Amino acid sequence: RFTRGWPRWSVALLAVALAVYWLPSPINPKPHNLKGPPPALVGLLAVNTQLQRGRRLFAGKLHGPESFTADDNGNVYTGTVDGKLWRIGPDDSLTLVTHMGQNLPECGSSTDYELVCGRPHGVRLDRHGQLIVADSYFGLYRVDPRTGEKTRLVANTEGARGVPFAFLNGLEISSQAGIIYFTDSSSRWGRRHVRLEVRQGNCVRSFNELENKCLVLGPCLLADFTRISKFSVFPCGSDLFSVAHLLTPFLATVFGMWELATIFVSGVMPLSWFNLLLPYYGLVLELGPNGEIVRTLHDPEGRLTWAVSDVFQHRGRTYLGSTDLPFLPVLEGW
Repeated sequence: RFTRGWPRWSVALLAVALAVYWLPSPINPKPHNLKGPPPALVGLLAVNTQLQRGRRLFAGKLHGPESFTADDNGNVYTGTVDGKLWRIGPDDSLTLVTHMGQNLPECGSSTDYELVCGRPHGVRLDRHGQLIVADSYFGLYRVDPRTGEKTRLVANTEGARGVPFAFLNGLEISSQAGIIYFTDSSSRWGRRHVRLEVRQGNCVRSFNELENKCLVLGPCLLADFTRISKFSVFPCGSDLFSVAHLLTPFLATVFGMWELATIFVSGVMPLSWFNLLLPYYGLVLELGPNGEIVRTLHDPEGRLTWAVSDVFQHRGRTYLGSTDLPFLPVLEGW
């Protein structure tokens, strides 16, 4: 019976595999090649263990703190992947400010719930002491840090120039004019699908609250966060996701040999599995005004943190943010 039934199963499995292979996909990838080899870890880039001097705060309580801001009283504010906005006191107390979306028990358990729970990314205080929050799914908000009251300034569905926002991310405020600058990191994919986006077409935008007007300033490649210098506003974070650069040389060779395997990686494998292929290595670069490297801090084994996407300094303490961490790494001093 087995010998007669096995060919039927083989044909069925082959038919399913071919059907999956030829299914239309919303992903339209384009190649992006980095020129030349990566820089050698010598000189200012030499490996050290200075990041390992830090410690972890709020393990299991703060999930994915990434962007930070602080008030004159020493309180630090941040948002997490479960849609919550938090206040960290000078005594390391932790207080919930508000929920950006629905308060569900499932919030934070899966990126699938971010559509209803929200994801506060960019966080800054304006000159009136109000929090300005860029929620990746809901839009741009003003939040009272004392009461948690929310006022939506621009909804994602409104967007700018008739184009809805897909992934609000970084945020900065001009102290002089009060203009809000923020990044829309993808014109197509939401935050939970960020690893599918590497193409140009994402924008740095501005919002003038007095005129209630949202403008497009310019495109960039997956703009992450912005900073304001005394000269101009510029995006200084740009993430590039490429399967070949995430894999070990052996796996990259294997996946490059078989097209079906490549399709499996980009179309079938859950995006959270990409993190399993990344090495545990924390790295922070301090750059000068002209982009020159001033100093580097390393964590080669990922003892304190294996991911850093934002660095915030306040009152002698350095906060290291990443959306992938279930805790908050901090350094006393610098």
